[in-house]
Amino acid sequence: MFCLSLAEKDVISLKEKIKIASKEVSLIEIRADYLENLEKDKLEDIFEEKVALLWTFRSPKEGGVKKISEKERLKWIKWALDKEFKLVDVEWYFFKKFKNEFQENSYFPNKFLISYHNFEKTPSFKFLKGLLKNFYQEGIKQAKIVTMVKSFYEALKLLELIYEAKEKNLSLIAFGMGERGILSRILCLFCGSPFTYVVLEKEKALVPGQLDLVSAKKLYEEIKLCMRFTE
Repeated sequence: MFCLSLAEKDVISLKEKIKIASKEVSLIEIRADYLENLEKDKLEDIFEEKVALLWTFRSPKEGGVKKISEKERLKWIKWALDKEFKLVDVEWYFFKKFKNEFQENSYFPNKFLISYHNFEKTPSFKFLKGLLKNFYQEGIKQAKIVTMVKSFYEALKLLELIYEAKEKNLSLIAFGMGERGILSRILCLFCGSPFTYVVLEKEKALVPGQLDLVSAKKLYEEIKLCMRFTE
């Protein structure tokens, strides 16, 4: 339900945070692009805790902080696919560029989470529905669409995508970034998204509007209670 994002600079800190977070959530996102030194041997230790892990090596194009070549990032994605990660995030543009290699991978599509981000605006609903169609045609089973919203209406349109995705047998995470998208980060769970992203502390938010775990749980319970009263 809640995927806790960890963006640590070194593996030692990352391991410590995983140990803490594993007591609170069942899924943790590892933001590899925040790690200053990527060393495969040291990264093997992050699997010690009994918690599912999501590997994300975000590109600068979509909010990542580490600048490396696409070929190098491709190597890290392939490395993660061979490891004990439950899911590996692959950006839609990146998937298209290396589509043949990804679709020939033995872990496709079950271990892939195909993601699309727009930090400037929310594209037209026609464009977003087209994305879903493309995901379906490529055999993708799990996806994420997150955009910057300027109104609650735009956030609601993103939530509507979750229902559109279900018709295509596609598990979709969709919500809005920014202050106007905060509520959609929790409402997406009620619409069918498998999980939403949170951080341990509010000041650690990786994108505008991201909630800390305590606030997210509280808001979820408040919405759940309101829904009971309206039944």
